[in-house]
Amino acid sequence: MIRTEDLKRLSIEEVGKQLLEMTSEGNYLISDVVTIILQKGVLCRASDIHMTPTRDGLRIRYRIDGLFQELVKLPKELHEQVVSRTKVVAGLMSHKRDIIQEGRITITVDKKGRDLRLSVIPTVLGEKMVIRIFDPKQALIELEELGYSEELLKEYELLLFDLQGMIILTGPSGSGKTTTLYSSLYKISTDLDQYASIVTLEDPVEYTVGRFAQMQVSRIHGIDFISGLAAILRQDPQVIMVGEIRDSETCEVALRAGLTGHLILTTIHSGTSYDVITRLLNMGIEPFVIASAVTGIMAQRLVRTLCSHCKQPYKPDPIKLQYFQQIADFKGVDFVRGEGCSKCNYTGFKGRIPIAELLVFNEKIRQFILQKAPSNVIRNFVIQMGMQTFLHDGIRKIKEGITTVEEVFRAVSYKELSDIIHSSQLEKEETVKKKSDPDRQDSLEKGVFKP
Repeated sequence: MIRTEDLKRLSIEEVGKQLLEMTSEGNYLISDVVTIILQKGVLCRASDIHMTPTRDGLRIRYRIDGLFQELVKLPKELHEQVVSRTKVVAGLMSHKRDIIQEGRITITVDKKGRDLRLSVIPTVLGEKMVIRIFDPKQALIELEELGYSEELLKEYELLLFDLQGMIILTGPSGSGKTTTLYSSLYKISTDLDQYASIVTLEDPVEYTVGRFAQMQVSRIHGIDFISGLAAILRQDPQVIMVGEIRDSETCEVALRAGLTGHLILTTIHSGTSYDVITRLLNMGIEPFVIASAVTGIMAQRLVRTLCSHCKQPYKPDPIKLQYFQQIADFKGVDFVRGEGCSKCNYTGFKGRIPIAELLVFNEKIRQFILQKAPSNVIRNFVIQMGMQTFLHDGIRKIKEGITTVEEVFRAVSYKELSDIIHSSQLEKEETVKKKSDPDRQDSLEKGVFKP
């Protein structure tokens, strides 16, 4: 058994080698193998542990800062033992290998508690298991500590403190939306505690927080998002967090709650802030309900932050940099990257930070919604009016030496990149036209484009 002190000191690769030595010599307990896998995952800040069966073994990988690092590939004869032991610890049926199962484990690592959520599915090569690691501290991070720009944070807090309407967070899975939601509720509970009664409706509850009431969707007990939201509205809430909008009925109820003096915080899977509007319209929500209830939409991605111990100057990929140079001036910028050291598991990165955009609703945006304008029209308009997209935010963090050109390029899809560049170029053309046509600025401010 590898001691906790050694697990903290050894690299992921070194722990993997020791696991192979232990199992090849036959001098091990399967419970020790599972404990080492789980504890090292916690110690190296993994968000997930993947146990994937292959034809000749069990591949174990950690997802750290969004990317995979392999721990070890165990022999095939250990696959069933490792998975079964982990299922036993989680209170699952270890003898059932052909059904989907979910469970939880609570472990203590380095005198700190961690909650783990297991998901097990049957595959043709055996059971595949993914373990999500939850850090309780993530639920109580101050908004100011998450890494948003000062300008965005000021606007976002104004929306929060209004305590009415709906604020939507969007982005791909694993983009930090839940962390931002909890930090937002924590901000309200500390700054506006005498005004705000806070209740959440989640599926599942990811972090248990003592500062506000949390309700979990439970189909076994007949609690879904619709019935749960209806029950919460009878509890005199001021702020309601709905974990995720998944269907039009839930969306309709939540939006109407935002119209009746409640603040609704929620998430929806979409690409950009302006794409959410199209998504809501496609769900069949009436334009006037969206325009009246929604106050702001924040879209975000997570990029890895450079390790402060091994930053070095470098020349970024010229092709990727060329894309960014179409919308930003990099003259005089000293580009840096992490060389890799023991502090960052030799990746050059440690931790992640959001790159974000905030679309604050005003009369012009509401007019576009009532007209069912396509998302590209809204995108062109908000960029021409000065909204900073998450790409612009990423470029700012490159210039500040927080991350790299390659990392921002990885986090933004090619379509999003092309669309933002196109709209930014239109903004430059519009600036030239406004100088020759004084009436053009007035038409823009009214939300009307002159051809």
